[in-house]
Amino acid sequence: MSPIPHMLKSKEKKHSVLTCPQCGSADLYYEAALITGYKYHCKKCNYIGAFVVEKDIEDGPGS
Repeated sequence: MSPIPHMLKSKEKKHSVLTCPQCGSADLYYEAALITGYKYHCKKCNYIGAFVVEKDIEDGPGS
């Protein structure tokens, strides 16, 4: 029986990065905590807000 295709990728490590919803930059820093959650500041476009986009990135098997 051949292995299931999604099991072949199990050796690859998956990480996520937070990105700015306006410019897509990952150059964000945590600015403050609000009652409802975090507040971020983008160094590139000066966006400030709680909404950020989390993107999955995959490292190769050798990483």
